Formats: sequence, C-alpha cells, structure tokens
Amino acid sequence: MRPSAPLQTTGPVPQPVWRLSRATLVARIMADAGPVILIEGPAGTGKTWLLDDLRAAGEMRPLWDVPHIGGTLPDGPVIVAKRPDRAVTGLARAEIYGQVSRYGPADLLFTPADMGDPDLYARTGGWACLIPVAARGAPGSGVMEAFLRAELLAPLPSAALVGWQNWLDAPDRAPAADDIPFAGLPAPLAAISQPLTHALRATLAARTADREEARMIASALARCGRLPESIALSQRIGAWDAALAALADGDGPFFIHRFGPVAFDSMLAGFPAALLTQNDQLVLCRAIQAIKRGEVMLMRRILSDRWGPAIADATSVLIARDRYGLDVRFMRLLIRTWEDFDLDDSYLDGAYTVLAELPADDDLRRGSFYNAVLEYYIRDRRFAEADHVAIHAATHYDKAGIPILSFYIDLHRAVIRLFLGSPRAAARHAAAARTALIATPYDSPGDARLLALVDACIAYEGGTAEPLTRFLALDIDALAQGEVWPTLVELTLTYGTQALQDHWSTMAARSLLDRWRVTEARSSQFHKLIDIREVVVLQTAGRWAEAAARAAAIPGRITQGFVQGAGAALTGLSDRDDVALALVWLRHLAQVSPGLPGLGPALAGMLDNPHLTARQRFGAEIWRAYVLRRTRAGAEAEAQLRRTLTAAAEEGAVAALTEERVFLADLLSAPRLRTALDRIEPVRRLLRQLIETGHGRHSAARAAGLTRQEARVLKALGEGATNKAVAKLLGLSEATVKFHLANLYRKLGCRTRGEAVRAASALRLLA
Repeated sequence: MRPSAPLQTTGPVPQPVWRLSRATLVARIMADAGPVILIEGPAGTGKTWLLDDLRAAGEMRPLWDVPHIGGTLPDGPVIVAKRPDRAVTGLARAEIYGQVSRYGPADLLFTPADMGDPDLYARTGGWACLIPVAARGAPGSGVMEAFLRAELLAPLPSAALVGWQNWLDAPDRAPAADDIPFAGLPAPLAAISQPLTHALRATLAARTADREEARMIASALARCGRLPESIALSQRIGAWDAALAALADGDGPFFIHRFGPVAFDSMLAGFPAALLTQNDQLVLCRAIQAIKRGEVMLMRRILSDRWGPAIADATSVLIARDRYGLDVRFMRLLIRTWEDFDLDDSYLDGAYTVLAELPADDDLRRGSFYNAVLEYYIRDRRFAEADHVAIHAATHYDKAGIPILSFYIDLHRAVIRLFLGSPRAAARHAAAARTALIATPYDSPGDARLLALVDACIAYEGGTAEPLTRFLALDIDALAQGEVWPTLVELTLTYGTQALQDHWSTMAARSLLDRWRVTEARSSQFHKLIDIREVVVLQTAGRWAEAAARAAAIPGRITQGFVQGAGAALTGLSDRDDVALALVWLRHLAQVSPGLPGLGPALAGMLDNPHLTARQRFGAEIWRAYVLRRTRAGAEAEAQLRRTLTAAAEEGAVAALTEERVFLADLLSAPRLRTALDRIEPVRRLLRQLIETGHGRHSAARAAGLTRQEARVLKALGEGATNKAVAKLLGLSEATVKFHLANLYRKLGCRTRGEAVRAASALRLLA
C-alpha cells in the first residue's frame, strides 16, 4: 500500500529558544519494535515536534504526519502521527493483527525530566501547546482563543465539548465522556483557562444554532448533571419533551432542592402557560414554588385548578389510588407539612399507605416521607416518635446526597430539643444544620434565615436576648413572607413575643402578633395560635381581666368552666391549640383564684399530659407551686419549685422561667424558700441569670419598695396608658389607680407621669 500523502522526509527546522525535546518518550518509541507506531492526539499535543525529535535522534523508520484528508497506511514499518478524527485506511486491520503500538494524549505529555523546570511543569502539566504560552508570556487572548477553537475544539463532537467544559468547571467531578482531552491532567490549563473557557462557550454557542446540535448538547448537559442548562437549552428550541425529561431526571419538584430557588424559578418561567397548567409534574413544581414564597392559599388554588376541590382533603387523597397517581398523592402528603390543620391518626394511616408504595431504594422520597411525618409528630408533641423518624429521614437524605434536605432534618431536631427544654442539645443539632447549609452548592437565604431564627431562640433560652431581638428587628418580615412551617411559626410567636415584651414592651409584642395575623390572612392559618399567644402576652403584662375576656372569645370547647371541672380529663388533651388554651385558663385561675376548689387536681391532670412541651411543663409546675404556697402548703410548694428549677438549671433553660416572673417573684419573696433554693448551686446560678434577665426588673421593683400592683401600674405607664386604660387593663377602679400612682410618685421622688417613667428607666425598672 502507498500513502495518499507523502511521508515527512524534510530535515529539522530551526527551533525557538523554548523548544524542548522529549528524550524519555523518544527513547521509548525508538525501542518499540512494533511494525506500526501510532502517535494520536488532538492539535497542540506536540505530535509534529515529536516527529522532529525522532528524526533528530536517528530514527530510520518512515515518519508520516497524517494530513487533514487522511490517507492509507503504507506498507512496512512506519511511525504515524494523527489527530483522532483523521481516518487512515488499513489502520484497523493492522490493529486487529496486533501490529499497532499506540501512544495517546497521556503519553505525549512532557515529563518533569524533559522540562527541567518544576515551575514550568506546574504551569503547563506537560502539555506541549502550553509551553510557549508559559515560557514567553501568553499571546493576545484572541489569538489563543482562535487557535483553540479552530485546531483543538472544532474536530471534537459536542458531547466531548460539554464533558470537557463540565470537568473544567468542577475538576473534582469525574469526566462524563471518555474522549475528554487531557481530563487526567492535574492543572495544565491554568495558563490558558480564560481563552479556553471562552473558546468552549463560543464553540458550543455557535453549534446551538443548529437544532439537532442543540438537542445533542442539551442531552450531553443532562448526562453531565447540568440539568438547569439542559432544560434552558431545550426550552429555547421548543423541545418541551426533552425539557420535561430533564426535569424528571432532576426529581421534578425536588429540583428546587438540588439546584436552588433561582434555577427552579428560571426553569418554570421557561415553559409555556399551557404546559404549566396541564402537566402534572409542572403543576406540582408550581405548588412547591408557591409554598417557598409563603403563598399557601395560592398553592391550594394551583392544586384545585388541576385536580378539583377534592384535592384539599389530604386524608382522602392519600388513599385514593384509583383517582390520583403516586406522585400526586406523595406530593400532597409533603405539602401538608406547611399547612396548619387539625391532626388525626387517620391522616397518619393514609400517609403510611403511601410509604408502602415507594421503592425501598428511593432514598429521596422515603427521606421526604419521614420529614413530613416528623412535622406531624412534633406538632402532636410525640417527641420520641419524632426523634425516631428524624433518624430515618437523616439516613435516607445522606444517601440521596442533597445537603439542604439534611439541613431541614437537623433544624427539626434542634426545634425538638427546644420543645423538650434542652437548649444545649438544640445547639448541637443547629451546628449540624449549619454544616449541611454550608455544603449546599447554591445560596439559600430563606433557609439561612430559618437557621438564624432557631439559633436566636436557643440563645434566648440560655439567657442571651440580643440575637433574637436583632432578628425580630431586621428579619421578621422577610421570614413571614417566605417559607415557614407551622412548628417554626409557633417558635417565632412564642419566643418573639416574650423577647419583645421582656426587652421592649407589651405593645411591641402585640404588634408582632398583629403583623403576623395580617400576613397569615392570605393563608387562613395560625389564627388560634396567634390569639392564644396574645392572651399569654396580656397575662404576662398583668392585664388579667382583658386576657380572660380575650380567651373567652376564642371558639372551641376549651373554656374556663371546662378547665375548672376537667380535673384528670386534662391529661387526655392532645391537640396543640386545645392544650395551649387549657394552659391559658390554668394560668389565669392560678393568678386570680389560687384557692379555687378543683384547681389543684386540674393542674395535676395537666402535668400528667404527655403532650406538653418543656416550656409548658415548667410553667404549669411554677403555677402549681404558687397555688400550693397560696393555699398554705409551703413544704409542697418548696419541693415542687426545687424540682422545677433544678431541671431547668440542668438543661440551661432560662426563657421559660422568665415568662413566669410574676409567679416566681411572689414565690421567691419568701425568705425561707429563697434561702433553701440558694443552697443548691445550679439553682443559685439559675436564679442569678433570672435576675440579669426579665425577672431582675421585678426584683429591682421590689428593692425600690414597690408593691406588685404598683409595679404593674408602672409598667402600664411605661407603655403610655391613661388612668382609664390602666384601670381597664388591671381590673381596677380609676380611684385605685390614682392611689397607686400617688404612692409611685412618692417612692420614686417624682411629680408627673413622665418623670416617673424616666426615673423607672434609669433604675432599670422598665425595659
């Protein structure tokens, strides 16, 4: 056979100063006795240089640099240098018979010994075309970019270009295509990274002008895991089926967790309106988008527009296999997490029927199932079960490899520990959540805000108010406008109102509730939760009559009369709001009627209720101690208070106690009781913390010689209340208010309301 192009026989040409020889590779080739030596690599790998080096070293076999048009393998021993895309007739036959020795791109790299310059090797990785760039400074970027596009990139298929770009963007990821040039180089591209990146993008952009090339590029992007780019390109050319297939590869509605809210919103914006309302996968994505924006009512409308009003009944949907597909029923289960609804076991039974249909290896959805059930158990105060399913969810999410989902589990576990009255354990889970959030490959400011809230509540529970007051000042509106599940709403309202009332005023605490009430009007959620919390705020402010009137206006079976006569029946309450409202009435009765017959059994029944949070239990125990002292059972009161304060001290829980400062102030005013408690070192430290936080103002008021009623009148003055308003708030006559004011003025050395407020602020008697 004769070659179709002449063999290279000319002598060596003058070489520039940066021209290097490859003595090691030259020696290997010259020692190789194979009949056909094939040197194959893309442009820029130094094939022509190598042929010159072989000639200069005395190689006697013919040297053939295959031209662009290809050719035919000559007879006899030969050394062939060619690019991968150039065809040589007869080469495959020679390979079949074992006559070809291959030297590929990795062999063509210069070795450190060839280069003799460690710095030059580090900057080039031994790639031939980079040596002049690194040795004499890069030519104009346009020159290098043009060379790369014409000589290196143009012959490569689009899949290889996409794979190479993917590897360049994330070198730690394994290449997606076997023919990526030099994918194994450690760092050979630093010297030309900018022009190479531009060349790659320009080449790919030019090819997308052809619809079929665009389809291949979109497919390659999907194989590389670059689903947002793949979907965007498919959308651009109207390849809707391909875009939907890529979305399915990204787990549909879970696309937001894999790629972030920005990519998720952009993906949805690229589909036509008809598809957005008719394709089940896209409808579910839109529902998740609404949830992430805090638009619960919009989410419900999106679902009902597609599946009718029956979709609102989540319990029925879960078991309606003949009407709804698994994806729809599963997402309805997840979406229920963000809704404030009355819990019942039939819903939980339906949820587990959905779990049974999920494949055992579907870690993403199985983890998400346990995540949804976790919220159910937390809200039902079944904390042991909540912890159990949280472990299951964490295990599945770790396998799924989506850090933001692991973040949600750790955040839930931190909330569980707060509800259990263990801020130290909560802090450990919050730290794990922070690690998962840092590992998330996109910015998620909404989730960072949720973590900041939980961190602030943990700090507040430990006696540090500044993080929470700062959060309430700067971030509360953004929190209310975004994604927040019911458990976190409860956390926000509980800790937020207490912090504002402790460190600002009752008016500020009620303002927070009013703002949240307006925000949640769009979703018809949390109304009872907000109302109950307002009653607690009024009680804490000493406005017992107003608080009782407000509580009586809350609809439901839990009334003052019900609680007075319920006794042990209070043990069986399980609904979150029923329990909270019953506690409101017990607190009221303990304050205004501590000697009421039946109050003791009612408190005992409530303390036997397994659905209380630690904060609620601490409060009820303090009320019980107060009632015992008021009914002359001093020893029992001391024993109860000792147990409560010791448990709180062991867990580092301060906030729950400061909210009961009205009761604690009275209890701790008994010298014998206070002396007994001071003998217990952890309790003494806890009491010192209480003095430094909310309880300190009441101690200071006592030290200033004010009675409890005078302290209440002073606080109302600080909020700008008139005599008439103070009388209404405290359930007093205006004459009695004037009597207390006269005593206040005398004790503070003042003559006017303004002077009294300024003096009280200076003495730290007001927030």
